[in-house]
Amino acid sequence: MTDQELIKALRRLMVQTGSLACLGCGYEHSCGVHGCAIIRKVADRLEELEKQKK
Repeated sequence: MTDQELIKALRRLMVQTGSLACLGCGYEHSCGVHGCAIIRKVADRLEELEKQKK
């Protein structure tokens, strides 16, 4: 799996909030309609790293 494929997969996953894994993570107040805050942050960070490699 390439970095770009991983970023796309994470972005697809972030909208699947509300599962048991989401309960009590401490960041759930930042999810809202934008999806999982943790997955969003990881995808953003990977995208930044990918840009720095170029």
